[in-house]
Amino acid sequence: MQVVPFAIPKESKILLVGAGGGFDFVCGLPIALELEANGHTVHLANYSFSNLASAGSSRAHSESLVEVTAESTGNEDYFPERDIAAWYRQHRNSERSVWCLAKRGLAETLRSYRYLVERLQTNVVICVDGGIDGLFRGDETDLGTPSMDTVSVFATHLCGAPIRTYASIGFGTEGAEGSVSHAQGLRRMAELVAKDAALGVGFIQRNSPSGLGFLDAVDFVFSRMQPVRRSIMVSALVAAVRGEFGRRVVHPKTVDRPPWISPLTALVWYFDADAVAQAKPYYKDALLTETVDEMADLIEFTRNRLGVQQYESIPI
Repeated sequence: MQVVPFAIPKESKILLVGAGGGFDFVCGLPIALELEANGHTVHLANYSFSNLASAGSSRAHSESLVEVTAESTGNEDYFPERDIAAWYRQHRNSERSVWCLAKRGLAETLRSYRYLVERLQTNVVICVDGGIDGLFRGDETDLGTPSMDTVSVFATHLCGAPIRTYASIGFGTEGAEGSVSHAQGLRRMAELVAKDAALGVGFIQRNSPSGLGFLDAVDFVFSRMQPVRRSIMVSALVAAVRGEFGRRVVHPKTVDRPPWISPLTALVWYFDADAVAQAKPYYKDALLTETVDEMADLIEFTRNRLGVQQYESIPI
């Protein structure tokens, strides 16, 4: 397989969850499509930014977990989960649910993960992070948006599925939005390599079935929303898959600070989710948090305690 470079038990039931950012599960769609083509069953879920309270024709399994289908209504200007379900119906002749996890802290998010693992009988959970901030310890120059990604990493780590994996995709995109150091991201990856926690690197090839399906799905979803509501991360990933290079204005919000696109952006880096979670210096305290704000406060406290590293660039 090209996108997924490591072995998965035959005919697995896989839960693929977007870590945070609203569109992270769309970044993971090439993974899902390749796994489905190889005989696995893939269930899609997402740490959602959609207004779930206004989602009609959807089933709430709890206050923080909503099952969305192509029939779901509401959120007409922003509802990527419903739109992906509609794409599966219209372009793949498949009726699919997308499980939306409300923006909650570790306690509620973990309950949702465990519920899905049990209900769907999944033996593999893949947490997809659009970016590299889920890898960070807390003392890096700029952390991006770490609290929600960290909640998802810990929920994956603790969910009880036999195989728990963290996937990072979209390398290079976050550097345009702040002072995120990708050299520091590579340092975190190297530390995981040293712990034998790296599972391999996949590549999204434009003309492969999974690449073509991904591009078609993004075109479909983006056609249903205003340009300003589209995802910067997904837009950058699409540009990389299509072979663009260098600073590119991929979104109205990136006119002044366009992301740097390269083949690295289309790579998918896989790591053992347990190792990613346990590398956090605030690991034990994170287990006691209940809300997103508590996780954010803990990360900031750790940042103040450890100090902040100077920006590090890649010397090549």
